Amino acid sequence: MSIVIIFVSLYVIVLILLYVAQEKLIFVPETLTSNQKFGFPVPFEEVWIENEGVRLHSLRFPKSESKGVILYFHGNAGSLLSWGGIYEDFQRFPYDLWIVDYRGYGKSEGVILSEESLHSDAEAFYQQAIKRYKGKEILIYGRSIGTGIASQLAAKHPPKMLFLETPYYNFPDLVGTIYPFVPSALVRYKLANDENIRDASYPVYLFHGDQDGLIPHDSSLRLETLGAHIILHTIEDAGHNNISNFRVYHKILNGIIPQK
Repeated sequence: MSIVIIFVSLYVIVLILLYVAQEKLIFVPETLTSNQKFGFPVPFEEVWIENEGVRLHSLRFPKSESKGVILYFHGNAGSLLSWGGIYEDFQRFPYDLWIVDYRGYGKSEGVILSEESLHSDAEAFYQQAIKRYKGKEILIYGRSIGTGIASQLAAKHPPKMLFLETPYYNFPDLVGTIYPFVPSALVRYKLANDENIRDASYPVYLFHGDQDGLIPHDSSLRLETLGAHIILHTIEDAGHNNISNFRVYHKILNGIIPQK
């Protein structure tokens, strides 16, 4: 057998493994026991969301005289044990913060097997929100992997505004940047931010660090060109996971989200 045939055979095997095991490469959940206790110095409650026979765990941080809610979709690693701390970035706003763990994350049941299941769970999350916040404002916030889930939910149910922190243009595009040898057709997760926000009727705010080593800042530069309703805020010197450490991020957020 020639070296070329061996190389091609190995390449095909690698591609097959990548196609089959995409969830293992994309999602890095932290699992928690059912008796895990949460502690925050502000009011909060644990809320269960049921969808397709699966129970999803979420944390809601209520405010007195709330104007509505911010639905938050977090990144690809961890659980609400760590992501719950994000409440601090939104505590000054008159909106409740509600954040959900994906299937297999934290206390949430099930396993992520497809992009469709992510969007179905997001829909169930939204349906609970509109029942609880009938007649009030809904804002949607996605971070990293969560941007593609947030943007599709917003495309289906237009919010007051949409926030995407460290977004990719679309997921095959990101994979092609990180793994240029992988054909985009093999990427089963599309998570198409570009398609979802292109014709949005609501303002879309992007936050991206110019030193992001995981999702290139160029992704947001390209998304911004899709329409005048898309506003990019570049956080200078910020990487992928530390945008909230920069004072300018909070200053910009204060200027966007009403505080009264």
